[in-house]
This record gives sequence, C-alpha cells and structure tokens, in this order.
Amino acid sequence: MAEKRIPAMLLNILLTQVEDMMGRRSLIMLLRQTGLDEYIDKAPPSDDTPTITVGQYSELLANIYEIFGARGAKPIFLRGGRLGAAEIRKQRPAQFALGGAALKLLPTAKRMRIVLDKLVAQGEEMYGATYGLAEEEDAFYLSIADCHYCAAIAHHARQTNRRINRPVCHIPTAVIAEMVEWATGQKHLVEETSCIAVGDPVCRFRIAK
Repeated sequence: MAEKRIPAMLLNILLTQVEDMMGRRSLIMLLRQTGLDEYIDKAPPSDDTPTITVGQYSELLANIYEIFGARGAKPIFLRGGRLGAAEIRKQRPAQFALGGAALKLLPTAKRMRIVLDKLVAQGEEMYGATYGLAEEEDAFYLSIADCHYCAAIAHHARQTNRRINRPVCHIPTAVIAEMVEWATGQKHLVEETSCIAVGDPVCRFRIAK
C-alpha cells in the first residue's frame, strides 16, 4: 500500500508560517535540509493536491524543531495547525455537513463529540494513523498511537541521545482547539497530556468540556 500524502494546502500553510516568522533564508535552509528543494522557488498550491509523504512531513516537522528549537517551533506549529484546520473545513465542506444551524441546536458536549469524531476519522483517512477517542465526565481524550507529528522528532532525539522534556505535538493541539471552538462558539482548554517524543506510549490530548 502506497504511503499517504499530505494535502498541498497544509504544506503551503506550514511553509508560509516558517517564512513569515523566520524569514526567507531560514525557509530555504529548512527545505534543503529536508530534501524538498522543489519548493524553494515554487510553493505548493493552496488546494487538496497530494504532495509529500507522511514520512517526509514528519521529517519536515523534526527539522523545524531542530533548526528553530522548541521555543521557535511552537508558534509555527500552533498557527499552522489552526490555519490548516480552518482551510480543511473550508475545502472539504461535505465532511462538516453538520455545521451551522443543525449543530447549534445540540448540547455543547454533543457538538464536541461530533466534531472530535470527525477529526478522528479524518486523521485516520488522511495520515493512515491510529486514532482513539474517549469521553469522561469533564473532558474528552483523543489519542494517536503511531503519531506522525512527533515520530521523526522522537527518532532524531534517540539518535543523538537528547532528552525531550515536554510534549511537542502542537499542530494537533491547535487543530483540536480550533475545531472545537468552531463547533461550540467557545474556547476549550486543549492539553497534550502524554507524548511519544518524551517517552510515553501514545500521544494523548485532553479536551476540557
């Protein structure tokens, strides 16, 4: 089975954030280090066209983390995640057909459940990863067993005997927060409570009700 590929719009958003926050020279350095020279002079389109593989995407995130450090990478990942979620929703309206008036009639927790179920299905389809969703009285818990967001970051850290002390999956944290806010009209605290990059068995996100 061929490896899944990242939609062009998500790659475009991520590279744009690198250039906006770190400058053109930093973007070129990143692309060359990741072996993505083809995007130096021609940015990926802002559409659903398949681009790099999930493995290349994970390597790109790892290089962003290594080049700019944990502090520099975090705002790139957070903004890229939020903008990416909004763009996916815009370009794939059929996947969010319960938006608008129908969704607003439901209780907040039900709205959250619907949109989180859609994120789980979308993540499995788009990235080929294993997602899970559980609900407790005060929160939802979304998990990614084979997390592509931190796979290469964790691998690089092991190779160089470096320790990562804090969760690094800021992109899915931002995606979840943006989608839940869209569904409910309210901000909900989203925290990554375990991360493969720091040695946990899965990446897990707590979404407060």
